Amino acid sequence: MTYAGMAARNIFRYKRRSFITAIAIAFGVMMTIAMDGLLIGAETDSARNIRDYETGDAKIFPEGYFRDRLFLPFDKFLEPSDRAKIEAAMAADPAGRIPFAPRTVLSCELYFDAEYFDVPGSVTAQLVAVDPERDSDVFRVERAVTEGDWLKPGDGGVVLGGWLAEDIGAKVGSSVSVECKGRGGFYQTFDAPVVGIATTDDPYLNRAYVFMDLSRADDLLAMEGAVTEYSLRLGPPSAINRRIAALGAALPGYADRIYSWDRVAEDAVKLTKAKSGGSKIYIFFIFVIAAVGITNTMLMAVMERKGEIGMMRALGYGSIRIRYLFLLEGFGIGLLGTAFGLAFGLLINWYLATTGIDFSWMLRDTDAGYRLTGIMRSDWHLKGILSAVLGALGISTFVAWFPSGKILKSEVSEILRNQ
Repeated sequence: MTYAGMAARNIFRYKRRSFITAIAIAFGVMMTIAMDGLLIGAETDSARNIRDYETGDAKIFPEGYFRDRLFLPFDKFLEPSDRAKIEAAMAADPAGRIPFAPRTVLSCELYFDAEYFDVPGSVTAQLVAVDPERDSDVFRVERAVTEGDWLKPGDGGVVLGGWLAEDIGAKVGSSVSVECKGRGGFYQTFDAPVVGIATTDDPYLNRAYVFMDLSRADDLLAMEGAVTEYSLRLGPPSAINRRIAALGAALPGYADRIYSWDRVAEDAVKLTKAKSGGSKIYIFFIFVIAAVGITNTMLMAVMERKGEIGMMRALGYGSIRIRYLFLLEGFGIGLLGTAFGLAFGLLINWYLATTGIDFSWMLRDTDAGYRLTGIMRSDWHLKGILSAVLGALGISTFVAWFPSGKILKSEVSEILRNQ
């Protein structure tokens, strides 16, 4: 009989032990595939939401703005002469016209009084002045308006983020007061009706963004045609850096002011990866638990079969050949467990990819680091799936090498005498 045949007979001769070990392996593989897919999906969706609602694929800033961008400085601007050069270069791009959206972004204080609100007060928000017609070429905010309408050129109203509107009790038709600094440092306060409410897939936008028309902001803030940034849409992620380089070559003097989305939002990207990296520790422990279970099971198998090992030694089987037999048994059990774990893991991942898990109860009021508002969906991470399968097979095979070592060091007579 071949070694493979002997290993197969031993696997099915000790059905209960083999079944328990295979279940441990299957659980480890299944949970690893599901957890890894969910984390990769959260990273992918978070990156997409940052690009769709906050940064576009790239941004062009005034000189010196990027370093202090998180503080929303309002003393550096792209003047009309800068804007003319930038827009001409994007219109003449060899790969095709680059969609762009000029914006003016600054901090503001939003006041709401007893005339329209049950509880009057104020809240700090981020005021984003947009070109209503161009903004949708880069961002998806217009398509996320759930109540009222998106802005129109010359509009005197504002569109609020959905959670911000909910927190202060704003409705379409309510009136709020906006206080902010204009160009040069003067304070400007103006009243604006709420014309729309946008509930997006980005929690940061939902919590704190206030949108207004760029031309109205230009008048109120004495911008004189200047803006604080241009956001660009450059196509698939693989093409972003290449097109940024080409645009920089076409814009002498501006190349070092063009930043890809992951540099603009590098803190968010790092936080997302840190969250995912920390969560993957749980995946590691799942594998550790499975490995301990396999080791214990194989140790029991060796102890129960000391007489069989002694008889094989007496018949001339060397230590390496006996260990090889146990390796084949471990591999066979691992193969069974991995097959079931892979099947159930793929099934769970398919469900999570199509339906997802609703975490809105947690993400509404908690900053989890991901740019997600509720449904967390999995993604198909082939590298992670392959790693889980190979890891499980490797663990189940090689942990079978060690339990037999102590017995194989004993003399044949001693092994048989202790039976």
